[in-house]
Amino acid sequence: MSDETAIPEPANPLNGSPPGERTRRPRTILVLGGGGMRGFAHIGVIRAIERLGLVIDEVVGTSMGAVMGGLYAAGHASEAIETAANEISIKDYLKLNLVKFLVRGYGHASVYKGQAFRDFLGKNLPQRSFEEMPRPFFCNALSLTRGHMRYFGMPGDVHVPVADAVYASACLPGVFEPPRIDDDWFIDGGMAECLALKIAHARKPDVVIAVDLTAIDHHTPVPFRATLPHILFQTYAIMGSVLNEHALHRYADEKVVLIRPKVHKVGVLAQPDTPEVVRLGEREALEALTTNALTRYLCDPHVVREVDRTIRKPRDYVHLDVDLSRCIHCGICAVTCATNGYADVPFGSVVRKLHNYECTRDAACERACPTDAIRLHNI
Repeated sequence: MSDETAIPEPANPLNGSPPGERTRRPRTILVLGGGGMRGFAHIGVIRAIERLGLVIDEVVGTSMGAVMGGLYAAGHASEAIETAANEISIKDYLKLNLVKFLVRGYGHASVYKGQAFRDFLGKNLPQRSFEEMPRPFFCNALSLTRGHMRYFGMPGDVHVPVADAVYASACLPGVFEPPRIDDDWFIDGGMAECLALKIAHARKPDVVIAVDLTAIDHHTPVPFRATLPHILFQTYAIMGSVLNEHALHRYADEKVVLIRPKVHKVGVLAQPDTPEVVRLGEREALEALTTNALTRYLCDPHVVREVDRTIRKPRDYVHLDVDLSRCIHCGICAVTCATNGYADVPFGSVVRKLHNYECTRDAACERACPTDAIRLHNI
């Protein structure tokens, strides 16, 4: 796909071109974040992209985002990806390593075998190297021995079989056995970088479409269960949310269209209602992509008009709200917000701009508020 692909566009406020003028299509990278079984929402995002006629030049994925992104970059349409994803059965994938535990006890590397997951990847991603992929694809995994992030698919690092790299990117520590690649061992890239915006920006695109699955409801406690899986998976969920908070602080700039499907109620490793999770991803993507100025004018205008009938306001604006009866004047929101959304004044922290605030949507202020006084709307 050439960067110089020309398309007729309506008047575009980003480049000032008049209606009908042919312009250069912006080079676009799709970044799919981690989130366990919430990653089925990525299928819906891909379906929305197909429906809107958007062209993706490169794909970056982490953890389950690497699984779904790898399938998409390999040339599979959303329908085929959903069919393949339906093969992912938690019952089959999370088979205990009982024999090894009986023999080696805590000397074993993981709770579950992971072989069924490896077999699934090998079947659906048979490419022996990243050079065989129809569309450029990158995924990240964390080295256990050196502590650095490895980006498979980058120049000079394309020789690894794609299925092996994706397994490494999605290898939750303690859940699946870490793979050995080039005399190193790797775990889930989401343990340090759940939404790989860094590598996406390094590729110097014009537009980044980023899908964050780590958003959580900071105002509704998750019931505690005294089980190892619950504690592990809830820890991973919280950690992913905090990591993405920092990533969005730094990299959610004017090039990024952020999509955050409302899938926080789906467990990280719980068997999802696939059609419903896919629907949530598609709906959120349609709203975000048709209201953001970076992508709206690249979308099929017929679909844009159809989606417009159901949207109340643009999704790239956030309403910030502080309950001053709860505010204790600590000023944490003012120092936390990446875009100066709050002012720390003598009578309490207040919002600088009451309406249509250009927020990074990382929800850091909401999570950091010690008195639960902040609410973010339209996020």
